[in-house]
Amino acid sequence: MANYAGILQTRVVWKDAFLAVGEKIRFVPSADVPPSENEISRLWNRFNERVGEIEHIEGGMYGLCLLPPDCKPDDPFDYVAAVGVSRAERVPQGMTVESVPGGLYCVVTRRGVIDEIGVAFRYFWDEWLPQSGYVFRDGAEFEYYDERYRGNHDPESVMDIWFPIRPAQPVPLENRIASAFVHVTDLRRSAEWYSRLLGLPVLEKRLNGGPVYWFDLPGTHLILDTNAANRQNPAWREEMMPRFMLPAADIDDAYRYVQAKAEPLFEPERHGAMAYFNFRDPEGNALMACWTAQPGTDWEFRAESPVLPRIGGVFADVKDTRRAERWYADLFGLPYEEESAERPIHSVPVTRGAALLLNPNRETSTPLFYVETENADRALAYVREHGFQVAGELDGFRGLSGFVLLDPDGNRIAVAQMNRPAS
Repeated sequence: MANYAGILQTRVVWKDAFLAVGEKIRFVPSADVPPSENEISRLWNRFNERVGEIEHIEGGMYGLCLLPPDCKPDDPFDYVAAVGVSRAERVPQGMTVESVPGGLYCVVTRRGVIDEIGVAFRYFWDEWLPQSGYVFRDGAEFEYYDERYRGNHDPESVMDIWFPIRPAQPVPLENRIASAFVHVTDLRRSAEWYSRLLGLPVLEKRLNGGPVYWFDLPGTHLILDTNAANRQNPAWREEMMPRFMLPAADIDDAYRYVQAKAEPLFEPERHGAMAYFNFRDPEGNALMACWTAQPGTDWEFRAESPVLPRIGGVFADVKDTRRAERWYADLFGLPYEEESAERPIHSVPVTRGAALLLNPNRETSTPLFYVETENADRALAYVREHGFQVAGELDGFRGLSGFVLLDPDGNRIAVAQMNRPAS
């Protein structure tokens, strides 16, 4: 039986996207040089002397292994000695910014000197992965160092190694809000209202008599829908209107998958290069699964408003938070974090774009979503100057401050600033 001394714990977790700033080298592995003496170790010695130059530090230190596709054990790769940051501004000379997308990881926690780090890699590849139900995926593999790490030569040093993984049987729904919906009565009026709020021009070619107008916002798009076509269907009901759209890799696979987990509201409808169906979560929220042969383009807008054309989070009302958390974790094939049940607002992990926020029902109506601003005071002055109806402050959402607006149909839309700790 193999000896995997020093392995303390293995767990499967989701890690949200993060930023790191550091120094990068091209590393060529060699079995003849121990880790304590190789180029990576020398890189860390240099980088540790410069960490103080980096602004907005958040979290611990990352040893990022940027592996090319189909990388073999002895192939060269880029290695970055880095520190986590909340935002990347004024990056020191000779350093680089790395943006790592959200993803699923196997985290191997080990104790020991750095020259024994190979034990953790052998354990992951030879012992854990073959019997885990997961496969290795493309992405950044990284070491994580915090206060538990006492130095390369201290046998009591503890570190985590994060291996990117995905389920061996891929989930046909991506944990990402591709689009948020607003259901409206007058398409032009609503298109003009949202365009004015976000400081964007109205695109007349999208007001061509169809039932929807859309904004190709970065990360998560915004769709205004009159449901005019739906109302012509005798089987359609108002409660079928979706709150948001999830991307499907294959619409038929997604439909069969959802049938075992939720209540489909109708079978897939196909319209040229796209197909979709709606289904309901356990709390009664209607969602849409959508496949398209031509994924939409995210546009970066130069807007003339302190209210940014970017959706930061979409809310789903829930009564039983624990049940909803379990259901969404199962739907997306994600690990369920038991301790998260104590949080007042639970954020379901997403690969990118707007956060999916499960919000316990309150006496006041929850906003459909929030758009971002970098300065809530300036944004409030802007909306008052332009005659928007303010419905009150955004209360009860940890980490956010701002206010709520009523659109022409009375939908509640929040404008929020992310409150970051000083660094």
